[in-house]
Amino acid sequence: MYPIIKRSLFRIPTLARLYSAQPLKKKATTTILDIQSKRSKDIPITMTTAYDSITASWCHEAQSDMILVGDSLAMTSLGYASTTDLPFDEFKYHVKSVCRVPGPSLIVVDMPFGSFESSIPFGISNAIELMKLDSNVTSLKVEVGLHTKDKYTPKLIGELCARGIPVMGHIGLTPQRAHSLGGFKVQGNKSVEETRELLETAKLLQDLGCWSILMECVPHKVATLITSKLDVPTIGIGAGNGTNGQVLVISDMLGMQGKSVPKFVKKYSNLNEIAINGIANYTKEVMEKSFPETASHTFKIKDELWEEIEKNVA
Repeated sequence: MYPIIKRSLFRIPTLARLYSAQPLKKKATTTILDIQSKRSKDIPITMTTAYDSITASWCHEAQSDMILVGDSLAMTSLGYASTTDLPFDEFKYHVKSVCRVPGPSLIVVDMPFGSFESSIPFGISNAIELMKLDSNVTSLKVEVGLHTKDKYTPKLIGELCARGIPVMGHIGLTPQRAHSLGGFKVQGNKSVEETRELLETAKLLQDLGCWSILMECVPHKVATLITSKLDVPTIGIGAGNGTNGQVLVISDMLGMQGKSVPKFVKKYSNLNEIAINGIANYTKEVMEKSFPETASHTFKIKDELWEEIEKNVA
């Protein structure tokens, strides 16, 4: 029986805890209002992608303002040839993995290709499902084409925002629409009209309720202009430092894949080389029988017990 601890004559007795395990204490989570406040104070905003509990823990510990669970994981982590190949159920598995890690970073989740294009009700249903995967999912990110060509997605975003689902709009180079864009190319650099349409699309998304706009592969001057015309935070990737914040794919910035990265990426580490060297050293030491070391990597048994074992077993 557990001992009873009486705190007061008027309180119900409670059981003493006889175990050492403690529940994880979640850190205060960054909110959308915090991000908007940073914009108003002209404090740069940081965002990094994460695809599992390990990369999520790195982002939290590094105090990244936001984590993006992007469909880029299809190509950077799962070996698919394109983001459009990623199954929705497989994507949700990774969202839940990221969300299990406690930490301060605000979590934004992509709506992958195929999860919203069929119809408005279908898109709303999947958006709600993503939001319900975990309470740490704070916002969705939706790729949008130029408003002169894409008449569908703005309607969906309006419906989502009207239902209280926070949406970050994604304009410029939208990988899910790469085929219709003629490939992975810079956007907003061909004509005055294209730049105007990009700006008008950003303003439309803001008016529909998007709390933030992400711009990918847009000329620095164009992204700076659009940022100056909006009242919501802008996040850039390949858009220069005139936006309110930056996002990079974690496998690119940490050199996890050992291949060339886009022009706009700066490598802050080379984990691919570090990992290969580490595994090669391990293999070498196993072959040489220098690992495991008896003194450092093995467990002991009492001499008298071992003598008994030798007599009765060996």
